Amino acid sequence: TITTTKTTMQSPSDSSSDLRVQVLRAEWDDEGVFLYQAFKHEIADWAVEHQTFGGECFNPDRMTWIKPSFAWVLYRSGYATKFNQERILKIKIGHDDLADLLSKCACGDGHGGCLGRVQWDPERDIMMPGKKGKEPRKMCCRRAIQIGLSQKLSRRYVESIISIEDVTELAHRVRDAHSVLAKHSKSDVMEPLCRYLPEERPYMPRMSKRVLSNLALIPGKQADEHYQIGRGKVKR
Repeated sequence: TITTTKTTMQSPSDSSSDLRVQVLRAEWDDEGVFLYQAFKHEIADWAVEHQTFGGECFNPDRMTWIKPSFAWVLYRSGYATKFNQERILKIKIGHDDLADLLSKCACGDGHGGCLGRVQWDPERDIMMPGKKGKEPRKMCCRRAIQIGLSQKLSRRYVESIISIEDVTELAHRVRDAHSVLAKHSKSDVMEPLCRYLPEERPYMPRMSKRVLSNLALIPGKQADEHYQIGRGKVKR
C-alpha cells in the first residue's frame, strides 16, 4: 500500500490468479489519478487557462465520460481529429474524489436512473496500431474502464480537479508514429516516444468491498457476469 494525505490505495498485481475481475489501470501518484477527455477547442482553451472546466461552451450537467486510458481516448477521438474532439486534456483529481465518484456509479447498461455509469470496453494498445494504422490496436483480452458522469456527479468531478494539461501534441505524435509502423520497426518509431507516454499501472480505489464488487473490480456477481459474456477475460 501507499499512503497519501487523504487515503490509502492498494496496487493490485497483474500477476493475480483471478482472471474474472476487471483491472483499473491508470497513471497515478501520491496526490491523485490522471484521466483523459477530448473536447472542442473553445472548451479546452478555457479549461487550460482556468485549470478547471467552465465557460459558455461547457455544460456541467450533461453526461461526460472520463477515461484513465490514454490509448482509449486516442481511439475514441481519432487521435484528436474528430469533430469537437480536436483537443485531448489530461486531468488530475484526488484519490478520494475518484473513489467517491465511482461509488455512485452503476456497472454496465440498463441503469437509466443512475447519474453515473461504468463500462468496461476493449483496451487499446498505445504501442501498436490496428491493421489499417488508423487507430490503436484493439486488445480483446484486456478491458479499459470508461466512467460516465452526469448532473451533480459531473459537477462534483469538476470541483475535484487538481490540474489540467493539454496533451494534444502527444496524441498527434502517436498518430504519426502509428501511421508509419508498417514500414518501420517498432524500436525506431515508438521507443523514442516512450519517455513521454503515461505509465499506466494497476490501481485499486479505496472503497468498500460491496462497491468494488459492484464495479467488477473484485470477485462477485458483476465480475462473473462480465466474464460469462466475454467482457471480462483479462489477460495479465
